[in-house]
Amino acid sequence: MSTFSILGDSISTFEGYIPKGYDCFFPRSGYSVVSVDQTWWRLFEKRSGFTLLLNDSYSGSRISKTGIEHPHSSAFVATERLSILPPSDFLIIFGGTNDWGQPMRQASLKCFRDSYALLIQLLLAKKEIHDLYFCTPLVRTDIPSIDEKNQKGWSERQLHDVIREETAKAKDGRGHLVERASIPLAPGDLEDGLHPTVKGMELICGEMLKSFGV
Repeated sequence: MSTFSILGDSISTFEGYIPKGYDCFFPRSGYSVVSVDQTWWRLFEKRSGFTLLLNDSYSGSRISKTGIEHPHSSAFVATERLSILPPSDFLIIFGGTNDWGQPMRQASLKCFRDSYALLIQLLLAKKEIHDLYFCTPLVRTDIPSIDEKNQKGWSERQLHDVIREETAKAKDGRGHLVERASIPLAPGDLEDGLHPTVKGMELICGEMLKSFGV
């Protein structure tokens, strides 16, 4: 039976199922996801037959060590997070939207690219994890267009392109791209333009199952 872990942000959190001390988003008053069984990753685990070892998801976290909303130890590239990842058959990396969208000390495009390249390098060095699945973030519905530029002058389209381009550079065949930016989400599938509703979680799970051929 295959084992996996998750390195994620708020979209993959649920109280009681992430490391102690991490900020958590789900469940939350006014949001439809009220049970862990409604999350994309629990649905994926049950329907795939794979076993989840660790959900290393931190609400609000960025790939880069930027921003002031959360400590830099919450970043995807932080040793504090990467060091607790257990040996597993594969790791799902699902983040990046906060580097682009959080307003306080936003990451520049160069900073994001450098940080994503570093993340790939650090994860490839963890030989005890066999395969790495890097996900493009969901297309947000709280902005007019995927080409809308943030305060630092770069777009969500560029965010996705960086992940595609840097993943393509991953050596030894262990890095794989998962296109979550291609999921056809309607405004009602994301509660606040970013966090999935129950239907949104179902769509994410379905696309992940397709990526694994199950």
